[in-house]
Amino acid sequence: MGRLADAGELGPEILDVGPWWRDAPPVEIDAVALAGRQRTAVRAGEAKWSRRMDGARLRRGLEHKAEVLPRPAPDLRYAVCAREEVTNAEGVLAVTARDVFSPA
Repeated sequence: MGRLADAGELGPEILDVGPWWRDAPPVEIDAVALAGRQRTAVRAGEAKWSRRMDGARLRRGLEHKAEVLPRPAPDLRYAVCAREEVTNAEGVLAVTARDVFSPA
């Protein structure tokens, strides 16, 4: 993740990043970043392959989904990803395909 790692967006305290889900009630989060010995969820992210996504709308959905995470950090942060542009991105880490696939 070239640009994100170099910019310090995913700090050295992050131990693991991957999808998270549970069956009942059914909840799926595209990416959850875990940190520390307790593997606390410090960031939750949603990725869409649409060209443009509304970051505020995706964040509201993530906030709802994050309510069932087993160990969310009190200051859980959110990331949203779209192919070309994330609009209304205040309060989220906005990521595009260019950020992920371009060299730093």
